[in-house]
Amino acid sequence: MNNKISIFLMGILIAILAMNQFQINSLHKMMLSQNGSMNQAQAGAQVQGVSSGPSAQEVAAQILPKGVPARYGAELGVSFDSAAAAIAVLAPFEQDTRLDKLSGKNLERYISIGSQTSCEFCCGAQTMVFADGNKACGCEHSAAMRGVVAYLLDTYGDQMPDNEILAEANQWKAAFFPGPTVEKYMAANGQSGSGNGLQSQVGGC
Repeated sequence: MNNKISIFLMGILIAILAMNQFQINSLHKMMLSQNGSMNQAQAGAQVQGVSSGPSAQEVAAQILPKGVPARYGAELGVSFDSAAAAIAVLAPFEQDTRLDKLSGKNLERYISIGSQTSCEFCCGAQTMVFADGNKACGCEHSAAMRGVVAYLLDTYGDQMPDNEILAEANQWKAAFFPGPTVEKYMAANGQSGSGNGLQSQVGGC
């Protein structure tokens, strides 16, 4: 009698152990399946993130200047949409060309602003001006950028801080070099792509 009870209890124990093992195996398979699905979803998201970035044309529409500059465009007859024509208007205002030279505080500001940017994509000059205010680059784009700085200092110097005048010079740089400007922006923001389809340069050097 005792042997029968022992055999019966042992059978129950074996059944319980078998059921537990089955549940453990099922849970393990479910976890592996979920991990595989998550990895596939993450890989898909990464691929989608690389391929779904904005195109060069879309970036250009966002960052390149358009139309007539608000403060001085109408009075000078210049437009970002006609950047090549604007060069001939803006360049004569630069310090090296103008008859009424900048002096005093305006000259100091001209040198300071001109030392913070350059035409960049046209030649190897690191700045627009040297420490004495003379031009650091002889290209037409740099002359136009220096010209807008000098004009704004001479005409609106008491209304515009240096950073606003610097921003205007860089707006013209973007208008002169749309393709390289877009490429630089995309690279700085971790976006793949190039400025293909956009002009590399407007006007001559």
